[in-house]
Amino acid sequence: MENNYEKMKKITGYPHVDKLWMKYYTEEQKEIIIPNNMNIVDYLKEKNKDNSSIVAEEYYLRDITYGELFYRSDLAARALSQIGVSQGNRIMNLISNIPEAGQIWFGATDLGAISDFTDPRPDGMNEEENAKKILEVLKFEKAKYIVALDFSYLSMLRPIENEIKELGIDTIIIASASDSMIEEGTLDYYLDVANYNHLANSRNDREHKMCDRDAVINRLLMDKKVKEEIDEAIKKSPLRIIRYKDLVNECKNSQYTKVSDSDLINYIGHTSGTSGSRPKPITITNKQGIALMEQCEKGNFSPKYKERAFHLLPFFAPAGAYSNYLVNLSTGATTVDVSEFYIGDFGYLIPKHKPNYILATPAWISLLPNYEPLKNEDLSYINKIILVGDAAKGDDIIKIKNWLNKHNSSGEVEVAHGMSELGGCGSYATDVYNKTDSIGIPLPNTIYSLVDPEIKDHLVPIRFGENDEMIEGELIIHAPNMTSGLLGSDVIVPHLEMDGKLWLRTGDIAKMDRDGVFYYSARKDRSFTRVDGYKVKPYEIEPIIESNKSIKYAAITGYFDERKNGNMPVCHIVLNDEFLDVDPVEIVNDIVYNTIIKNPNMSSRQIPSKFKVVDKFKLTKNNKIDYKSLPQEEFDGTEINVDVDETNLNVGSINIYVAGDKEKVLKLK
Repeated sequence: MENNYEKMKKITGYPHVDKLWMKYYTEEQKEIIIPNNMNIVDYLKEKNKDNSSIVAEEYYLRDITYGELFYRSDLAARALSQIGVSQGNRIMNLISNIPEAGQIWFGATDLGAISDFTDPRPDGMNEEENAKKILEVLKFEKAKYIVALDFSYLSMLRPIENEIKELGIDTIIIASASDSMIEEGTLDYYLDVANYNHLANSRNDREHKMCDRDAVINRLLMDKKVKEEIDEAIKKSPLRIIRYKDLVNECKNSQYTKVSDSDLINYIGHTSGTSGSRPKPITITNKQGIALMEQCEKGNFSPKYKERAFHLLPFFAPAGAYSNYLVNLSTGATTVDVSEFYIGDFGYLIPKHKPNYILATPAWISLLPNYEPLKNEDLSYINKIILVGDAAKGDDIIKIKNWLNKHNSSGEVEVAHGMSELGGCGSYATDVYNKTDSIGIPLPNTIYSLVDPEIKDHLVPIRFGENDEMIEGELIIHAPNMTSGLLGSDVIVPHLEMDGKLWLRTGDIAKMDRDGVFYYSARKDRSFTRVDGYKVKPYEIEPIIESNKSIKYAAITGYFDERKNGNMPVCHIVLNDEFLDVDPVEIVNDIVYNTIIKNPNMSSRQIPSKFKVVDKFKLTKNNKIDYKSLPQEEFDGTEINVDVDETNLNVGSINIYVAGDKEKVLKLK
C-alpha cells in the first residue's frame, strides 16, 4: 500500500486527489455505508438495540438508560405532536445540556420537524437588549414553536411576547435544569451553582471549596422565586406557556405520525461568533449527522462502549450536539451531561464525575496539571482526552500526558480539528499519526485540500513540487456530513466547486506533509479562539467599537491571559481629538454598556477583556494598520481591564478598572 501511495504522489501531487492519509486506514474503516431510510433516532436505536439497560445519560445522580432515553424521546414526539408540531416546523430551543434537550430534539426529529438550537445564555445586564437579540434570530430563522429554560424565558422572551405573537408563534414550552434531577441531585446541583458564585467572588482563590448551608438555601429561595415569577407570567402572557413536564404527562396516550426521511434537516445550530448582523445558522440533515457518527466511530474518535464521556460543549454549537453528544450515544457510551459550570474552574468536575473520555478546549485541559484539588487524585479512570476548538501546542500535550502518567493514568491525549459546518470533527490525530503540533488526518470519508488563499472567487489547488516536504495554503473541506449551507432559499455558507465536488473554505491557513498529515497555521482573517472556545472575529467587532463617538480607530488582537489560561481579546483604540482629556475608564464603560451590550447583534463574549489607548497605530508600507506589531507591545498598567464574571450559561457582573500591574503581552497559544 505504501508503494501505491508513493506512485500516486508522483502522478498528481494534489492532496485531494492523492489522499495520502488513507494509508492509515484499514479497508474496514474506509467502508462507510449511510442508510437512506433512517433519521438520527432510527440510527441510534439500531446501534443500541441490545443496550436498553445500559446507562445512556447521567445527570446529577440520575441514570437514564438507553431504553428510558428512547421511551422519553417517544413521549416528546407525542407531546410536540399534540400541540401541533409537524414536518418542516422549526422549534427554537433556548436550552442547555439537560436530558430534555436531547429528548425534545429526538421527538421533533421523529415528527420531521427541525430543532433550532440557539444560545440560551442571556447577556445578563439588560433584559430588553437580550430580548431584542433573540427577536432578530426568531425573525430570520422563522421558528413556529419555542422551548426555553425557565430563566431564559424570563430574561429573553417575556419582554417580547407581543412581538413573538405577531410573528405567528403562539406556544412556548418551559423546561428547568432541575426537571430530571432526583432530590439528592438537585441539592448537588445547587451546591455547584453556589460554588460558581464563590469562585466568581474569590478570583484569586483557585481552590474549590464547598459553600455553606446558607448559600444553598439562598439558591432554593431564588429557585422558588423564579417558579412564582413564571406562574405569574403565565397568567398574564398573551401566549400559551406550558411547562414541558406537564405537557408530557398530559400527552402520554396521544399518537403521532413518524417520519424517517434521511434527507430532512433535523437540526439548526450556530457558529460561535456572529456573522454580520446575527449568529450564523448551520443546518444539518439526518444523513449528514449519521455520516459524522459513522466516520467518528470508524476513525477511532468516538468513546468506547460503556465509557463515561463528558458532555460539556453546548447543544447550540454543532460540535456540542453532534461530536460531543450523538457520537457518544452512537457507540453505547454513557454521556455525562453538565448543564452549568464555571469556565474559569473546570478541574472540580473531574473527581466529581470520573469521566473516561473528555472532549474539551486546550485552555480548559491545560489548567488541570496546576489544579490543587487534583494533586493527590488517582486519575486511572481517564482513558482519553481530545483537545478541540483551538490549536493545541505540542508542549501542552506533553505536559498533560506527563500529568496523567503521574496520576496513574495511561490515557491518550489527542487533537481534533473541525468546523461547525461539519457538525464538529473533520480531522483527528491519534497516537499513530499524532505528529507534534499537527491536527492529524481527515476522517475516513472526509477530504482536506489546500488552495491559494489570495484568490477569492474560485479554488486554485496547491500541489507538492518535486522537492517539497511540506505545502501551505488555505484549508478546504469536502465531506458527506458538511452542511448544504442553505436555510430555505438563503445561502448561509457558500460552497465552491472544484474537480466535480463542492468544497467549504475554512479561512484556516494550514500545512500538509508528504505523510498526509495536516498542521494548523493561522486564521487568514485574524480570528482567534477565546479561552472558552468562542471564535473572536476582529473584523466584526472593530467597526462596532469605531461607531462609538469617542473612537477614531479600533484594532482587536489576541493575547494569552495567564489568569484564565487562554486567549482573550484586547482592543487597541485611538481616540478622537475631543475625547483626549476624558477619563479612559468612562470611555470604555460607554463602549461596553452602550455600544456592545445594547447592540442586539453583539454578544457579551465579544467584549474585549482589555482596552489599550494608543496615540496612533503603526502602519505597513502600504499604509494599512500593522496588526502584527500590536501583540508585540507590552502592557504598562495604564490599560483598562474589563472583567466579566460568567459560567457557560450566565453572565454576571462586569468590572471595569485600570489594570495597574505591569503585564507582558504573551504570544497566543
